[in-house]
Amino acid sequence: MLKQRILTAIPLIALVVWGLLTQPAEVIFYALLFVLSIGAWEWARLSGVTNPLLRAVYALIVLVGIYFLNQFAHQSQLLHSILALTVIFWFVATYIMFVKGPRQQSTEVSIAKLVIGFVVLIPPVLALMHLREQGTGWLFFCLSFVWVADSGAYFAGKKFGKVKLAPALSPGKTREGLYGAVFATSVYSYAAGMYFDLQVIDILMLLIISVLATFVSVAGDLFISLLKRETGLKDTGRILPGHGGVLDRIDSVTSSAPFFALFLSLVIFNV
Repeated sequence: MLKQRILTAIPLIALVVWGLLTQPAEVIFYALLFVLSIGAWEWARLSGVTNPLLRAVYALIVLVGIYFLNQFAHQSQLLHSILALTVIFWFVATYIMFVKGPRQQSTEVSIAKLVIGFVVLIPPVLALMHLREQGTGWLFFCLSFVWVADSGAYFAGKKFGKVKLAPALSPGKTREGLYGAVFATSVYSYAAGMYFDLQVIDILMLLIISVLATFVSVAGDLFISLLKRETGLKDTGRILPGHGGVLDRIDSVTSSAPFFALFLSLVIFNV
């Protein structure tokens, strides 16, 4: 399984890095639309929708929402409001997850989950495009941040993992893995601050934002795990050999990207 994951991840990462560093904003936006269309298709299944046509309709509605809101996302006040509401949602969702855990497994259609899908899937695209406006480097940092966090969590959990983080949601995650993720992202964020030639106070703020973003990224991962448990699914899809579906790969980005975009705008970019 690990070998298959690596063989799938290497070309994917190479493609993403190439696209981020060489393609204009418009191409990146449509690439994100393509990825999110698959994510929305998978989300509909997590919400209990099994009919392919209805899942396609839901994905189309999500894409229209992204495209429409992106036309107005350049208005900083509107964008900040959307991102702030999204961040609040993730804090509330995290609290509910840890307090209540997953509900009883069911295959019924959940209107609430379909609605929540708009909150989970649309803001990350607006956030990533906002970061792209601040520079390709910031967009790359936000996405690679998740890769660094995942790697830190994996190796720390493998070596030191003993105490389960949220056994009811994801039995494989440990507190030690989370600490490893925080350590890895802190080192990476410090290096990024030096690369972006930030002032000392801004590097300190970036470190604080990054530590918090690490916890938020884990919340996105756990939330998808919760939905899979409630629906009785092992993976969100089968499109990525060894990884599952698209949502299995971007779950941390859905929660961390809006957080990054909001607080980097307020603290670092001042926009």
